[in-house]
Amino acid sequence: MHIKPFIILALLIVCLSTNAQTALKNRSYIVTKTNDTVYGRIKANWLVGGLKLVTADSVYKIDANTYTAYYNAKKKTVYRSRVLPGFISAELAKKMSMPENATWLKCIEDGEIALYEHKSSTFGYSLDNALGITTTFGSIIGTGGIPNSEFTNWYVEKGGSPLTPIKYNSFVSAGSKAKKERKQLLKEMLADNDGVSKSYDQNKPFTFKLVQTLIHEYNRSKS
Repeated sequence: MHIKPFIILALLIVCLSTNAQTALKNRSYIVTKTNDTVYGRIKANWLVGGLKLVTADSVYKIDANTYTAYYNAKKKTVYRSRVLPGFISAELAKKMSMPENATWLKCIEDGEIALYEHKSSTFGYSLDNALGITTTFGSIIGTGGIPNSEFTNWYVEKGGSPLTPIKYNSFVSAGSKAKKERKQLLKEMLADNDGVSKSYDQNKPFTFKLVQTLIHEYNRSKS
């Protein structure tokens, strides 16, 4: 009985299976609203802006109002579709029949507490631009269309709670509250984990690093 050919065949099958799984993990994908996953390559959508997922036989525009999430294999990052808090309350927006437009948020900490990042740029130094509300045509011409300010907003959600601003470096963030209230919000989110909760000193500077470290430790202890 020739055993070696069977061993070689078995090793080949295992190798092919492993390679297939690795290739799948290393591919970008989008997640539909029915929780189906479509794999492909992410490319810039030069004609209409944004990104697109290219498969062997189709092209999908990566639209936050159409899909729930996407994974960029090159960046090794997950982005999720979320509706950002607005300066107008959700109740008033609904009464005014204002449509909800979702935005892609970069997931920087995932788990029981999700921490998301949203970056925005402005073209001018007016107050409206600083608030991320409007961009004037004159400011675009004056700067050659090059953003001169970048703002970072971090949002948290836990157990189906509303998406809430927790830390930002702009003058104000829609839906946000005073720093004291945001510190208290984080404390309440960590409250069911004694170890992490006790390590949170609210007298320390409320920095991006502190927020991410606490949420990371909380999620790690829960996994």
